[in-house]
Amino acid sequence: MDKDLIVSGFIQINNVIIPAYDIVPLPERCGATCLCYLVRHQGKRYFMKWLRPEFADNPRYRELFRKEFETGQRLPHAHLVEYVSMGDDDEGCYIVMEYVDGKTLGERMLSNPAYFANPDHVERLFSQLLDCLSNLHHHQVLHLDLKPDNIMLTRISDDVKLIDLGFCYSDSYDLSMGRNGIYSAPEQVEGRMGDINVGTDLYAVGLLLRDVCLLHPKVYDNEVLSALIARSTHADINRRYTSADEMADALKHAFLEGNKNGRKIDRAKRTFMRFVISLALFLAGAVGWHFLSGFGEQEEEPTQLESFGLTYSVLSPESLTCVVTGRAQSPVEKVQSTVLVRPFVVHKDLRYNVIMIGDSAFFADSVLQVLSISEGVERLSFHACSESQNLHTVTLPLSLESIGESAFRGCHSLQHIILPPYIDRLPIGMFQECSSLKSIHFPEGLENIGRDCFASSGLSEALLPDSLRSLEQGVFFNCRSLHSVTLPASLKRIGDFCFHNCDSLVEVRNYSVTPQPITNVFKDTLGLQRTLYVPAESIELYRKAPYWSDFSRILPLDNPS
Repeated sequence: MDKDLIVSGFIQINNVIIPAYDIVPLPERCGATCLCYLVRHQGKRYFMKWLRPEFADNPRYRELFRKEFETGQRLPHAHLVEYVSMGDDDEGCYIVMEYVDGKTLGERMLSNPAYFANPDHVERLFSQLLDCLSNLHHHQVLHLDLKPDNIMLTRISDDVKLIDLGFCYSDSYDLSMGRNGIYSAPEQVEGRMGDINVGTDLYAVGLLLRDVCLLHPKVYDNEVLSALIARSTHADINRRYTSADEMADALKHAFLEGNKNGRKIDRAKRTFMRFVISLALFLAGAVGWHFLSGFGEQEEEPTQLESFGLTYSVLSPESLTCVVTGRAQSPVEKVQSTVLVRPFVVHKDLRYNVIMIGDSAFFADSVLQVLSISEGVERLSFHACSESQNLHTVTLPLSLESIGESAFRGCHSLQHIILPPYIDRLPIGMFQECSSLKSIHFPEGLENIGRDCFASSGLSEALLPDSLRSLEQGVFFNCRSLHSVTLPASLKRIGDFCFHNCDSLVEVRNYSVTPQPITNVFKDTLGLQRTLYVPAESIELYRKAPYWSDFSRILPLDNPS
């Protein structure tokens, strides 16, 4: 059992204290900021989200929790998960809600794609989702985080349960709003949060409907349905549907038209099948079944795919996985400045899951400005986006586990990036020469930063995580805007030239009780008036340690000066 999933205190449901032994970890449901549990109380099950310890003292995350709970509790709906209780004290911050026995839409699409071959199922799903959104919108609330992982389908009746209001907008709260990458509307991606309205949520619904229909493109080859998706996902928010109710009416009409066309096709199919059967019987009698068996040979598995302006290479026909290899060659696709890497590609009714961005897939792409990578992608390969000089916005999925060398090297317009929580190593030259990169969110769990990772970048400060153990050679070499660095107590190795030519570096905070052995780490330490902050009990050790003793001032960490 993950030690981080153990609840040390007690929680309350309707003023009744629940002992820790009735709280069971659900590690498969945990997210980047929350731990998840199954809670049992008086024969009933509940679902609980607990703010991770590293965020427990952050007032912003606590306020987001409170906003989610209070918004959800005041807007009950049959297709919105029920919010039961909340705790916010010295022990932590948690929300208890209805336990939904079922799977997320994303899980269902992976495990049972045949379910969505029935148009009645799809119409029912999106009608319920839009009904729930209509209730939110009528109460001045936007969800803003609609994606397959936030929509559940119940096990018994396949009813929709919308979850996670953490990123919602409500006019009752003066809090930041969120975006979710691939399903974010353009106004979210571009940060125009003053332009959002109900059309922002409906944009995500349109993309969700499109992805579900792509599971069975022949079934949903419907001009009216295609027009509905096109309108709801229009780049101009004023061209989209004006309400969830309006979109729901259009959805009903689209599926009604699809059923009419389907009945016509069925009649034609029956006539055609009668002819085919008669012909087959004639051929069987004339030339024998051996001749007919040749018609049963299977088509060769594809090795290359193309979809939504990108090309893919099939990794494994058996596991139905593929890798992004680059842009499609059509002139229209090559000038698109925004690229969305979707979670799967459909080819002849088979769904190939995208698990990797291939080597040099977007190398030196001078047009690319925004790259959003969907959940499910596990690896970003060697030189994946390097030298893409106009790339300024990148959304990385939580599923990303590894990043190849020099993945973003030379991306001069990239200013900020949030690394996903499961990255434990940053490779050689990953952000080298990213001259506009001002800040980066380092994940807890990061253990090693490779050679020249941030060399010649624009970083102004580096707050390294408590899990970090090693900095290789030249990690921050020539970072001339870097003015402060925080080194965690866990850091054991600092490579040569790590902070050479960091002309603005005036403050180093080192939490290690024992001075790390260093040689050519800081250049011109004596010439630059740099201050080293260390644990109070270790000041004399640092004053005697080679190279650390060269700092102009060595002060205790709790000293504000």
